[in-house]
Amino acid sequence: MKTILSLRRHHYLKTVGIFLIAVALIAGVVSCNGGATYKLTMAEAPAGTGTATDETGTSPYAEDTVVDIKAVAAPCYRFVSWTAPAGAFGNATAAVTTFTMPPRAVTVTANFEPVPPDHYKFYFAEWQGGEPPETLPVDVQLKDQFGTFDATVGDVLLFGNPVKKVHGDTTTPISDFDRHYTLYELDYGEEEPMLDSWQVTISNQFGDNQELTVWGPVALAVPTQKEDQEMSDCLDHLLLYNIQHPVEYVPEAIGEVDLYDQFHDELDVTVYEPMFFANPVEKTIVDTGDVTPATTDEHYVFYPMEETFEKSGVPITNQFGDQILDIGNPALLAVPSQKISWGQPLDHFKTYWAVWPMEPSPPTTFPAEVQLEDQFIADWLGESLNATVYEPWLFANPVNKGISEEVWTPISNWNNHLTFYYIGYEEDTQVWEVTVSNQFDPLGPLVEPPVYQTLWVKGPSYLAVPTQKGDQDPPADLDHFLVYDVIDWSCFYPGWPVFLRDQFIEGWTNMYEPEFFAVPVQKTYKGEVTERVNPTEHLVFYVIAGIHPWNVDGLPVVNQFGEQYLDVEEGEGNFLGVPSEKLDVDGPWPYEPPPP
Repeated sequence: MKTILSLRRHHYLKTVGIFLIAVALIAGVVSCNGGATYKLTMAEAPAGTGTATDETGTSPYAEDTVVDIKAVAAPCYRFVSWTAPAGAFGNATAAVTTFTMPPRAVTVTANFEPVPPDHYKFYFAEWQGGEPPETLPVDVQLKDQFGTFDATVGDVLLFGNPVKKVHGDTTTPISDFDRHYTLYELDYGEEEPMLDSWQVTISNQFGDNQELTVWGPVALAVPTQKEDQEMSDCLDHLLLYNIQHPVEYVPEAIGEVDLYDQFHDELDVTVYEPMFFANPVEKTIVDTGDVTPATTDEHYVFYPMEETFEKSGVPITNQFGDQILDIGNPALLAVPSQKISWGQPLDHFKTYWAVWPMEPSPPTTFPAEVQLEDQFIADWLGESLNATVYEPWLFANPVNKGISEEVWTPISNWNNHLTFYYIGYEEDTQVWEVTVSNQFDPLGPLVEPPVYQTLWVKGPSYLAVPTQKGDQDPPADLDHFLVYDVIDWSCFYPGWPVFLRDQFIEGWTNMYEPEFFAVPVQKTYKGEVTERVNPTEHLVFYVIAGIHPWNVDGLPVVNQFGEQYLDVEEGEGNFLGVPSEKLDVDGPWPYEPPPP
């Protein structure tokens, strides 16, 4: 028995010994002099943004060994700091420093971040002698977050220098003195398209959650090498869009800034309301197929400013070759901006009188029983309105609207169309007093108290249904609308001249009194519910006159009531629908027809 116990004891001791040796091997390496050493691993974060090096290069190390370490950022990145779960740095924010080993294996990480985007001061520019390089004009395809565009790069417009900006207590230094841009005009040829528009929310040093309506694109900013400087690898091409302003637009100053660039040691300027918005863009040269991808999500807002300056003979190089520019009078300050959200705004609509032709026969889905619920019906009935949909009355095209060359509202979505149908119901007609605001406010917020348009509306009278026209795609995110008659109005100045262009007509017209008010509506048809997508977007339809008649027979359309054909004409259905904000509403009151 004693022998057996003795053997078991020795076996146990052998096992413990092996375990202890394994622990020693895991924690460190037993050195010749009996001291433990520990492995040092170098790493980078995020991966691929730089390198981290053990300059001493003799890992493993004993505890308290001082190791030389070095971080080198990759192009377009900069070193931020060192981190490690144990041990001590000589200076955790210095790219070249020391690290003192702890009594354990350890990973030391060099942390990097993208070099911040610069601000730019853009100067008016023209080619010296007026001659462009042989490579221009050039056809390109441009692809950004808004879409894909085919255009020709034409005349030079602006040259951009990186600039140090001081705004209040905030100083933004130049990150990279080699970053420059040249801005070129985009040409769409003789048949210039009706460009799209978007609503964009941005934040930058001039304010948070700024809402902009932009349209275009109108210009291309190309990364450029200036004189003996290096070409920066850290710049995307930028696609510029016009920022839409109200009809009665007077630029207002929004801030005072101090600017310092390679042309000026110090410059105090006044910055005005923004003029352009820029997206990073992928550029493809059509003839060669060469693609320059977009690599960042950096956006810019361009603000006008005033200054007197001229400089001749500035040599530059970019993808369009060597050029010499004469520059002067800084025109714009480009400010890096965060794009928070974006989407396409509600279009303007031009209406046409529409009826079913005799051949082919009207669809068998009419009359159609529907349930309708909008912001008025909820207060009026407290439940859905049971209505019957009858024959069509109007067909509405999205339309390009211009007040002047500076104030232009392009089409947001060419596929958005509406068909207006008569509706009937048993309830008595009601009246509401509605306060609205749109581009045709007489004074709006320019006076105190603000003056907006007031409409007295009755109904509803019509249902406007999103409709697919011909071989176009179906409408996207376009609401149904309940349309109310305007029986009285105030604070609108009749006779506004506007230029309208859609797929049917082009020309000047005059806007007169408001005729209809359209409210987004939830529709239920055969148990299928079509909910409101944008419940705050409304339309006011104004009488217009002065555009030459146009008509088409048998226009094929499709909507939730099936395939149909429409005869579409000018005539009694001549209205312009203007996107409007509903500010206030009062009512309902029973409608009392005027005495005969």
